[in-house]
Amino acid sequence: MDRAVERGLEYLRKQQKDDGSFHENIAVSALATMAFLARGHVPGSGPDGDRVERGLKQVIAEQREDGSILGRGGRMYGHGICTLLLAEAAGMSRNEQTVGALRKACDLILRAQTVKKPPQAEGGWRYEPTSGDSDLSLTGWQLLSLRAARDCGVRVPAEAIEKAVGFVKRCAHREGGFGYEPGGRPGMARTGCGMVSLQMCGQYDAPEVRSAAEWIRRKGLSWNEQYFFYAIYYCTQAMYQVGGDDWKWWKEQLEPILLGHQNADGSWPNAPQSGGERQGGQVYSTAMAVLALCVQYHYLPAYQR
Repeated sequence: MDRAVERGLEYLRKQQKDDGSFHENIAVSALATMAFLARGHVPGSGPDGDRVERGLKQVIAEQREDGSILGRGGRMYGHGICTLLLAEAAGMSRNEQTVGALRKACDLILRAQTVKKPPQAEGGWRYEPTSGDSDLSLTGWQLLSLRAARDCGVRVPAEAIEKAVGFVKRCAHREGGFGYEPGGRPGMARTGCGMVSLQMCGQYDAPEVRSAAEWIRRKGLSWNEQYFFYAIYYCTQAMYQVGGDDWKWWKEQLEPILLGHQNADGSWPNAPQSGGERQGGQVYSTAMAVLALCVQYHYLPAYQR
């Protein structure tokens, strides 16, 4: 497994451009930078320190005056991912520029949460900072970012976390797992996202987490999973936090699939049911695979129990 991670990082090293980016989409660049952090490469230190620092600075350079780092497409996706990168980097290396950018990014997330929404959508986030509804996927990134930033000393009101947790719990399905919105059917990626969102807020033993782990085990993982890389990013974090037999079972599902599909150049191809993930190309799939495989190294501060 260590060899697979190193080969994946070697592929990512070759994709970095002179401006520090790894991909034209800022969110994908942020994920690639985060993959190096997940292997313990600290900004400005060690053999990949300069590479990580350049990736981080490129993300910060994209930040607007209002604090946004929105990227393309579902723009709050990009903002949440970039904010989480800033929080992870700030947790590993207290750099004032990084912390300052993190504060501004969190302020935007907090403002977006206060937009008037229907009761079922309160506490969550959607595609734009001004969106009047919410979904679990967007909410997961913003909540994880806020929780990680709080650990770095950034002021995040407890009420904001509580409201977001309330929305996540409303997305829990009565049969186990989590739906995209309250009342929606569960999916693997959504279920992992819901579990991690609650775990990051200290609710490791919440009944929604326990039933979600059981739902994942009933369903099982395959290369044909919808949004495969998104699913393994979240589910690996979630099952690692659950631990015990659940973590052992998940590892036995995950590692043969990833090791069996890694390309000769160290990258991972798009999975058959990737859908919108394909826009990120092999930089995205490789970064997500490395992040999943690096969970047990326990370097990223945000996911330490």
